[in-house]
Amino acid sequence: MEKSYSQPLRLNERIEVLDVLRGFALLGILILNILFFALPFSSFSNPTVFGDLTGLNLRVFQFTHIFGEMKFMSLFSILFGAGVLLFIHRLDGKGLTGTQFHVRRMWWLLLFGLIHAYLLWFGDILVAYSIVGFLVYMLRNSSNRLLIWLFCLFFFIPVIIFYLLGTAMNYAPDSVYQEALKEWRPSFEVLSREVDIYQNGSWWDIFMKRIPLTIQLQVVGFMLMSFWRIVSMMILGMLLFRNGILTGQKSKQFYLVLAIAGISIGTLISGYGLHLDFEKNWDLAHFYRIGTTINYMASLPMALGYLGLVLWVYQMKIADFLMKGLAAVGRMAFTNYLCQTVICSLLFYSYGFGLFGKLQRVELLGIVLIIWMFQIGFSWFWLREYNMGPLEWLWRWLTYREKPRFRSKKKVKLA
Repeated sequence: MEKSYSQPLRLNERIEVLDVLRGFALLGILILNILFFALPFSSFSNPTVFGDLTGLNLRVFQFTHIFGEMKFMSLFSILFGAGVLLFIHRLDGKGLTGTQFHVRRMWWLLLFGLIHAYLLWFGDILVAYSIVGFLVYMLRNSSNRLLIWLFCLFFFIPVIIFYLLGTAMNYAPDSVYQEALKEWRPSFEVLSREVDIYQNGSWWDIFMKRIPLTIQLQVVGFMLMSFWRIVSMMILGMLLFRNGILTGQKSKQFYLVLAIAGISIGTLISGYGLHLDFEKNWDLAHFYRIGTTINYMASLPMALGYLGLVLWVYQMKIADFLMKGLAAVGRMAFTNYLCQTVICSLLFYSYGFGLFGKLQRVELLGIVLIIWMFQIGFSWFWLREYNMGPLEWLWRWLTYREKPRFRSKKKVKLA
């Protein structure tokens, strides 16, 4: 009888800590993504253009900026890079050449991403991950030394790009600078039109609003920042996986030091950059030349600090129930990521509750906490009955071209 390679991994074959890290990163990403769903697009980069920015709302903004922006996405990219190696190693261990399966897997991820981006939400990351996933696969057999050099090269390219971009704004013709300011500080009329579309427009109106934003992010944003950041983080993920850091093979002391050092350094750097942004009154040229660069640099130590913190807690066997919940979310990361889009679309767009622009940042943080609790609970209960999430099942079927077993033969005990 021919052996099936599409069947789900048994629990004792999974590296549970990777699922925990993936769940942690995915839930953290929502802290930032919900702002794109709930507030005007320009307010993500320039928080002064819309909504209250005093009291608790200011504190929430400072918290999400320092501890969230670029940090959780960096960690998730690290895990994706490690996942590429893990996927290939498992196939090699079964006597298969992983290339055809990886390429097919990335093609389907690209298609899922395009559907997600254009029909549901402009902030999709799957398209970028699939494109970069094709490229980093070619580095799977590279030496550690080469990967370190490539990581450094790709990581620092956005620093150069944004410094030059911010500097060029100081010398740009006034007409060009004023045009850029219209996006940086939109007029009341522009903001009102955007709010009205999401609160009261039809699905088609929102779709037409989404198209230019999606193209802008997938082309301009991808080339200026996303590509280089994702490539560098995926390469780092390969290095950390090879050296046993991602899989919990280092000591408790190692992860504790990594957590304290990474989070402390990341907080100091990102906090200092935010202080400068406010000091410069959110000046456009300063934001690109200095503000973005500082926060981008802070994302690396912060992501490593989060990695160390989660692995230390996991090894100490404290908060075990939470770790099991995060692992369940991580095992269903694809399903949960798109589920976040569906939930937020229904909450904030006109074809749902139409709450776009109606809630302040502190209220949005409360909604994030509720979604977290729902996704942890839902994932935990789902995996008691099924081997994987519905989208994971579909993706695996399309990748291997044979139907994997969906329902568990017996109820799985997760905790």
